[in-house]
Amino acid sequence: MKPEGIVEELSGALAGARGVFSDLVDLFGLEAQRAVVALILVVACGAASALLVVVAWIVLMATLAMTSSARIGWEAALAAVAAATVIAAAALFWVGVRATRSLTFPATRRQLRPKLEVV
Repeated sequence: MKPEGIVEELSGALAGARGVFSDLVDLFGLEAQRAVVALILVVACGAASALLVVVAWIVLMATLAMTSSARIGWEAALAAVAAATVIAAAALFWVGVRATRSLTFPATRRQLRPKLEVV
C-alpha cells in the first residue's frame, strides 16, 4: 500500500471518529437539556406538593376543630377538601418521581454501552 493510501485511510478513520464523537457530544447536550427540564419539573412539583400538604394539614386541623366544637355538616365538606388536596399532592409526587428517569441520561448510556455482536 502506498503512503498516500495510508494517509487517506487514517484521515478517513479520524474523520469518522470525529463524527462519532461529535454525535455523542450532541446527544449529551440534548439529554442535558432534557435533564434540566426534568429537574425543574421535579422541583416545581415538590414545591407544589409541599404547599398542598400544608393546606391539607390546615384543613384537617380545621375539620378536627369544627368536629369538636359543633356537630354540623361542615366537617364532611372540609374533610373532602383535605382528601382532595392529599390526592393532588400524591399525583404531583408521582409526576416528579416519573420525571427523575430523564436525569440518568438513558440514551447516552445506551450509546456508550459496548455492543455485543452475535455470530
